[in-house]
Amino acid sequence: MARRAEKDYNGFMPRRAKQFVYGLFYLIILGGVVGGIYFLFLKPTPSCFDGVQNEGEQGVDCGGACAKSCLPSDIQQISPLGTVHVFTPTKGHATVLVQLENVNADLAAELFDYTITIRGADGSSTVAMVSGTSFAYADETKYLVVPNESVSDTPSTADISIGNIQWLDAAKMGLVPQFAFTNITSVAGADGYATVSGNITDRDASSFSNITIVAVFKDAAGMPIGASETELDSISPGVTQNFSISYPLLPNENISATEIKAYAERN
Repeated sequence: MARRAEKDYNGFMPRRAKQFVYGLFYLIILGGVVGGIYFLFLKPTPSCFDGVQNEGEQGVDCGGACAKSCLPSDIQQISPLGTVHVFTPTKGHATVLVQLENVNADLAAELFDYTITIRGADGSSTVAMVSGTSFAYADETKYLVVPNESVSDTPSTADISIGNIQWLDAAKMGLVPQFAFTNITSVAGADGYATVSGNITDRDASSFSNITIVAVFKDAAGMPIGASETELDSISPGVTQNFSISYPLLPNENISATEIKAYAERN
């Protein structure tokens, strides 16, 4: 009996081993079929929105083929340079002038949101709030003007908050557009308005749309006392167009010291 039990025992092992080998073989085949289906039909195509660093990206979904830039740890936010000015061109209205700077030499902001809060004489009450969007080239300082905004009370101060910045490699956005101003004239009219007019020429190699021309009016000491703006629909390389900007004439205004700037985003 002992010999028969040993024979049965020894005969049982090969059958179990064969079952294991067959099972493992079928599992390998099944795994290959499932893996092939996944890689051929179900695996997501690499993109700039898949949360994985692939396809030559410099970081996760940024850099390389992705439009979104990989942000360095020492990035500087866009911020106001100096005082946020509030002017009262007419009763019940306020004009805000703020100079913004992007000090990042390698990063431009193709879009950012801003909110300007205008406060009353007590410095705390809100008399108006204005939101909008703008842009900034790499290493650029620019004026932002909110003209002739209705206010609920006499304005005194204002502040600006900036967020949702869409950063872009400076090379992708390009350099600051090149415009030239000529034939500038400044006139204090009998109607009580100061008017600055002249010509603007596109000295760039590109055409632009929605060109904003800003005029900053100053006093005898060179300090801003008013601001306004106008827009041109489009301008092409080498083309010259006329512009004119008016603002209520102010006491102690040095109209000949008016500063003029132009801003446009590359198409």
